[in-house]
Amino acid sequence: MMSCRPLFVLLALSVIPAAAQTPPAEVAYRFTYAADGDATAAIELSWAAPLAGPRSLVMPRAIPMGYGEQRYDAFVKEVSGRSAAGARAALEREEGPRWRLPAGTVSVSYQVDLKRLEQDVHAASDQSRVRPGYLGALGYSVFAYVDGWETAPARLHLEGPAGWPLFSTLAPVWPVTAAAVEARAANYYALADGQIVMGPKADVRRLATAPVPLYMATYAEGPVDADRVGRLAATAFQRVVDYFGSVPFTHYTVHQELLTPLSPAHEYGMSMEHLESSTYYLAASTGLTAASTDADDARVLYNFAHHIAHAWVPKRTYGHGYFPFQWELAPVLDSIWFAEGFGQYAAIMAVAAGTADPAAFRAGMLDRRFRANVTSAPPFLRRLSLVDLSRVASTRYAEDFRTGRLVFSRGGLMAAAIDDRIRAESNGARSLRDALRYLVDWTAREHRAFATDELATLIQRATGVDTRAVIDEWLRPLP
Repeated sequence: MMSCRPLFVLLALSVIPAAAQTPPAEVAYRFTYAADGDATAAIELSWAAPLAGPRSLVMPRAIPMGYGEQRYDAFVKEVSGRSAAGARAALEREEGPRWRLPAGTVSVSYQVDLKRLEQDVHAASDQSRVRPGYLGALGYSVFAYVDGWETAPARLHLEGPAGWPLFSTLAPVWPVTAAAVEARAANYYALADGQIVMGPKADVRRLATAPVPLYMATYAEGPVDADRVGRLAATAFQRVVDYFGSVPFTHYTVHQELLTPLSPAHEYGMSMEHLESSTYYLAASTGLTAASTDADDARVLYNFAHHIAHAWVPKRTYGHGYFPFQWELAPVLDSIWFAEGFGQYAAIMAVAAGTADPAAFRAGMLDRRFRANVTSAPPFLRRLSLVDLSRVASTRYAEDFRTGRLVFSRGGLMAAAIDDRIRAESNGARSLRDALRYLVDWTAREHRAFATDELATLIQRATGVDTRAVIDEWLRPLP
């Protein structure tokens, strides 16, 4: 075996580009949707200096917190590059979601078939779409990147049909205008994690100006009381902010679509979290109206709080694999239980603080949201350690939701047990909230993920309470 190593090293070195090039000061993106009814949007990337050597254009196949794969490259067509001299040429397709960029390239353009994307991708939370008078696009479904340049700042220019209002969650503006929109992102992750909304059928409103501007963008194909929904969104946002005690972004957008299903195979009712926004994809018949009940309001309030809370956990504090993110292949994650379970527990406690009996609300939510899922879980999943269950759920969280439900439920119950231990040992002076606030600050300072075996130490630094035994107990297989 040792005799093969020099040959392997030489082969590995041979695929390294001859002329390396550091990321540019900025990558400019242009997104154009030309006319109502068009199936496609046009995208262009450009940068200042010609490529010093060949690189690759990459289209995502994995979604942050999507726990699966969507082959967005299947909807990309007419990919071409332009040289500094202005010559354009079709780009050669490489293996995987890649196209080869030759040396000297200064820009690349392509089209994304949004209509076919919505038809072929059945999970509404993973779709972008065009419908009459409306376009809603997820950044990671339409924006490719140059391999190795993911850390470069991005500038986005949006154009739509004449007179169409344009809105970007990267740089929300209200009132919404029909002029071209300019936005900036710190890196590719931030660009891809944003959403684009445009069209006369989109309802965009500002819900609050403090602690940061809060916006809601709605597209509804069924009845909805947007004022009622907006009040719930604003309430959920404020309660989550109060729980975490910080606002690590300058604005936030709630983006909701109420959709007529394209087919029985299409799935609605899922939501997704982002760095400074959250997206909610629901069936058109499920919108809140004057006939909705208090129970309906409570359900919507918690759903908003749940996904807003993820802007802190795990978007701002996370285990390995969440960031830096691997866009071409869904990463195997050891800590989905923290991301989903602790995030949901934080939302429960945030909402509970505004109820007449917080303890009763907490107890009821732990039973309904977590314990019921653990009780009904099949034995073969219960026998997995929580880390092993997380690894299984990394690629089939929603595809086989038994794994998703169980991993977040066990994580949520671990969070509750840790909270109980901290409160008991500190005589009520500390709680899990102090630990989560500390973790958010720690991650911002350290710029890295925490390892699972670090979690107890970090919690103890924040609260003075040793919770290692609690964590170890919940990481083990269930009896």
